[in-house]
Amino acid sequence: MRKEIGAALTAMLLLTGCSSGEIAQTTRSDNASESVLANQQENMQTDIAEPEQESSIPGSYTVPDGWVKSDKHSSSNMVFYVEKGHEEDELPDNISISVGVNRYSAEEHTKFKDAIVKQLLMQLNGENAQLDGTGSNTEQGYVVYTFTIDDSTAVTKQYYIVKDFGFCLVQLTNFTGSDSAYQAAQTIVDSFVWDDEE
Repeated sequence: MRKEIGAALTAMLLLTGCSSGEIAQTTRSDNASESVLANQQENMQTDIAEPEQESSIPGSYTVPDGWVKSDKHSSSNMVFYVEKGHEEDELPDNISISVGVNRYSAEEHTKFKDAIVKQLLMQLNGENAQLDGTGSNTEQGYVVYTFTIDDSTAVTKQYYIVKDFGFCLVQLTNFTGSDSAYQAAQTIVDSFVWDDEE
């Protein structure tokens, strides 16, 4: 998958290059669309998924009905999901889940957010893409920063679920503009629970 490399690059840059500092950023809040997604999400049927033994994802989350794990693209460090029936598409809408570490406690989440924005702006330098960001809480009470990258090929949404000195990155790459893909990613984000907090 084309965006698999982007997700891995983002995770690697965050692991090696997180730094604090004030930077210019483009953010906007879109509470209306989040509210619509939340209402639609309540009507979706879901299954609880605990990552397999070989996965290094230290948490559990809900996989929405109609989405399946892509064994072809998943690894021990990153799990990919696609809509059932689209497993063999050239560019399917997909959701990846991975975790990483950083140097910030949960209370220092704004410094972590600044580091993410800095890395994203560096990656997008010269690209014809729009970057927007919001901050909120998941249904489980975790701080989550959501970044939307809109380019001519796809809309990528990155959800960083914050914990002490670490994060879970849920990344949606939406090639089709499907609302159900956004709902599926939001379901995973809102249901995610770290193993050490169950």
